[in-house]
Amino acid sequence: MDEQKDSGPDEGKGGTAGKDGKGSRVVVIAIIAVAVILNALIAFLLVNATKPESPEAKAAKMHADSLKQASEQATTMGATTADAPIEAIVNIAGTDGERFLKVEVIFEYDDKAYPDLGEELARRAPKFKDLLINHLSRQTMADLMEPDAKDKIRKDLARLINATIPPKIGEVRDVLFTTYIIQ
Repeated sequence: MDEQKDSGPDEGKGGTAGKDGKGSRVVVIAIIAVAVILNALIAFLLVNATKPESPEAKAAKMHADSLKQASEQATTMGATTADAPIEAIVNIAGTDGERFLKVEVIFEYDDKAYPDLGEELARRAPKFKDLLINHLSRQTMADLMEPDAKDKIRKDLARLINATIPPKIGEVRDVLFTTYIIQ
């Protein structure tokens, strides 16, 4: 009986030692697997963070930034020459004086970036009125009746006016119609 007692505990010890060895191997393998996965994840993040942007991505980002800036500029109103609008009444080209166009415009500009521009616009008002009359008197009824006629005239006038102002003084952001009558 003594032999059975000795063999019993030895088997139990050997069996327990075997189970503990398998359990500790699983834990070690799990720790190694987690470490490998974490290292792979960190390497992936570092590679993506340090990878240079492609030219297409840079162009898309620049385009998005310019759209955002244009949107912000379009929604904020700058200073205007509303206290001194420029009015012009012209005969419409090709109507033999039977039809006329009456417009009144003001200019919008950035007074923070160009603090002296308001005075310059007021000083040059007679020249701008002449530009306005010359440009509008060339317009035909067909030109004026197009769906985007006002926008086209507005852009043309802004371009013509900005061409007469030295760049260091500033530029007109927009030409705004306060009156636009075709008779």
